[in-house]
This record gives sequence, structure tokens and C-alpha cells, in this order.
Amino acid sequence: MNRILATLALALPLSLAALPAAAQDAPSYANPGAAASDDAQIRGRIASFDGGYNVQVTDENGYIDNVQLHEGTIINPLGLTLAPGMVVSILGYNAGSVFAANEIDTPYTYAAGVPYYGGHPWNYYGPSIELGFFFGNTGWWHGEAFGGPSRFNGGARVYTNVRVTNTYRGGNFQGRAYVAPVERGGYHAQARTEAPRPSGGERRR
Repeated sequence: MNRILATLALALPLSLAALPAAAQDAPSYANPGAAASDDAQIRGRIASFDGGYNVQVTDENGYIDNVQLHEGTIINPLGLTLAPGMVVSILGYNAGSVFAANEIDTPYTYAAGVPYYGGHPWNYYGPSIELGFFFGNTGWWHGEAFGGPSRFNGGARVYTNVRVTNTYRGGNFQGRAYVAPVERGGYHAQARTEAPRPSGGERRR
């Protein structure tokens, strides 16, 4: 009996060491391999965008999240072209190695085709002047724009400090992906085509 207990005592630490490590705090789309979860929201700043479907976002927890758009992903305001440096709030779901984006909200508004925030172009670094007084602007982070939970007011999504304009009003779910037409704010990646090259038998004019 003593031999059996001694054998079990030696085997137990080895078997525990073989168990997989506990899930890390990082979401699976920032740390591929963890289990998928329910619908979620991430907030932060765009680190890179390939102009197609892949976006990397530095989120408010300090992770770089791999975000994937699809045809019909909502982008607010209507017609906005995503760019590195933009502050975003993304609604979607954990799809394993990526965060699948159903809706991307930004705090910007359009004036003459340029995204604006706080009366300046969205990437403006300088100071703000109000009522004749100078207030030092901390820059263009706008990190508190999406503070607190969101709610709807008159068809627009409203966060603590910002109201998202041109919120979509159409679309439908295809599985877990929300798909909206272009005229309702749905994303459509522009097809990249190259000019046809003449074959060897053709003459160039």
C-alpha cells in the first residue's frame, strides 16, 4: 500500500504539469489559440489597415487586435475611409484568430469630404481656441470618445461623450455577420485591377 501511495504521489505532479496552461487575459484575436466568446466590443486606435479587410487596432487594454472586416460591415459615418491613427469602437464577435467586425463607429463628422473631430481635421495635433482662451489640447487621441456603454437616440448610436452620426438603418444577419448594402453604410472593398498588358504577339502603339 505504501508503494502505491508513493507512486501516486510522484505521478500527480507530472500529470498536473501535462495539463494545458490556463487561458491568458489576452483575447484570442490578440493571442491566437484561445476559445471563442460571445459578441463583444473593442475600443482603441487603428494601428494599420491594408485597404481591404484586415485592420490592426491597439485597444484600450494595450493589446494589438487583429480585426477582420467583411462585405457589408457597417462603418460610421457613412463613406468614411479608415486610416491608421483613427479612434474606433468596433462591435462584432470573437472568430478565433480574428475579431470579426460587424460595425465600426468613429467620433468623426464630415465637412467638405474630410473627417473632423472637435472642429479640426481628425488628425490635427495643435491647440483648440474657444471663447478667446487657449486650452492646451492633449493631441488627437480622443481616447475618451467612447467612454461608457452605448445607447440609441433618434437612430444614432450615442456614447458618453460622442454621438455617432449616419448610423445605418438597413441590413441583415448572415450567420453571425451583419451585412448592410453600401448605401446604408456597408463596407465594400474596392477591387484592385491592373491595366492589361499586351501579349508577346501584339504591337504596342
